[in-house]
Amino acid sequence: MSEVFLATLALAVAGFTLLLMPLQMPSPSKRPFMLVLFCLGMLSTGPIIFAFVPWLIQLYISLLPLLFFLLLPSLWFYHASLISEHQWRWTSALWAHFLPLPFAGMLGCAIFFLPSPSFIALFFSEQGSDERYIHLLSGAFFAAVLIWCVLSCIYVVMLLKRTVKYRRQLKNVFSNEQGKSLRWFSGVTLLVVFSWVYSLIVLALEDRLKFIGVSENGVLVLVVIIVWVMCANGLGQRPGFENNPPPATVATEQQPQKAYERSALTDSDLAAIAEKLNQAITSEKAHLDPDLTLAKLAAMVHKPSQYVSQTLSQQLGTTFFDFINGARIDDAKQMLVDKDESVLDIALTTGFNSRSSFYKAFKQFTGVTPSQYRKTPVTQL
Repeated sequence: MSEVFLATLALAVAGFTLLLMPLQMPSPSKRPFMLVLFCLGMLSTGPIIFAFVPWLIQLYISLLPLLFFLLLPSLWFYHASLISEHQWRWTSALWAHFLPLPFAGMLGCAIFFLPSPSFIALFFSEQGSDERYIHLLSGAFFAAVLIWCVLSCIYVVMLLKRTVKYRRQLKNVFSNEQGKSLRWFSGVTLLVVFSWVYSLIVLALEDRLKFIGVSENGVLVLVVIIVWVMCANGLGQRPGFENNPPPATVATEQQPQKAYERSALTDSDLAAIAEKLNQAITSEKAHLDPDLTLAKLAAMVHKPSQYVSQTLSQQLGTTFFDFINGARIDDAKQMLVDKDESVLDIALTTGFNSRSSFYKAFKQFTGVTPSQYRKTPVTQL
C-alpha cells in the first residue's frame, strides 16, 4: 500500500495548492501553474485507481498520452509567464505546442474503446496477441513514448537556456535576485529528467534492481518530490519583472555595443551619467537600499533607465547588479576590518537581505569568504 500512500500524498498536495490559488493575488502565471498541477495530480492517481477503482484503469491509461503531452507545454507556458519582460498573454503562436495532442488524443481513444480482452493483452499480458490491430496500437504507443522522450529533451534544453538568459536580464534590473532567480524551477526541470530516466530503467528492468531500491515506489517518490517542490515554490512565486520591466534596450554581455548602436548618447553624455552614478553611491549611499532597482537608481540621477543601463554597460563595463553589489562589498570589507559586528549584521547593514546572498557576492568579488577576509591581513589580499 506504499504506492497508494505516495500517490495520495502527491494528489493531496497538488489539490490543496489548487484550492489556495484563488485566494492569491491575480497573476498571469496562475493559469499555467494550475495546468501543471492538474497534469501532475492526474498522473499521480494511477496507484489509487489500480487499488480502489479498477474499472477506471482503461480510462486512466487512455488519458496518459494526453496528460504527458500536455505537461510539457504547460511547464513551458508557466516558465514563460514567470520570465516575461512584460505581462504574459496567450498568443496564437503558442498553439504550436499542442501539435502532438491530436495524435495523443486519437491514441487515447483507440485504447479506451478496445475490448477488454484486447486491452489486457496489450498492457498486462506477457503472451501478447496475434491481432494485427493490437500490434499497430502497440507500435503507436511505443512511438508516442519515443516522441515524448525527444520532446522532453528539447523542452528541457530550451527551458534551461531560457533561464540562463533570464538571469542575465535580472542583473540589468535588480540588485537582489532573491525570489526571482528561479533556481528551484531549474532544479525541478532536472528532476523531471532524472525521473524520466529512472522510470525507463524501472520499465525496462522491472524488479531486477529492486534490491538496491530501484522500483515503482522510487518513481512515485520522485513524483511526490516534484509536486512538493512545485507547490512549495510556485504558490508564492511572482513574475520576475512584474513591477520592474527591463529597459527598452538592454545590452548583452557578448554584444554591448550592438545593442546601443542607435542610441543618441555621446561619449561625454555617458561620462556625465557615470559620474552621477558614482555620486549616487559615494554621497547618497544608494547601494544600501536592499530593494534598489535600476528604475530607482535612474530616478535618483534623473535619467531614463535605458540611459543608465547603457552607461553601466558601455562606460563602466558592468551590469547594474555587479555595480551595486560591488559597492556593497567595498563597504562590507571595511566593516569586517574595523568592526566586531557579526557577518549577518554587516550583510544587512550594507544592503544584502540574507546571509547566503552576501556570502555568494563576497566570494565572487574577493575570492574568499567574509570570515576568511576578516582573519587575513588586508595587505595579503
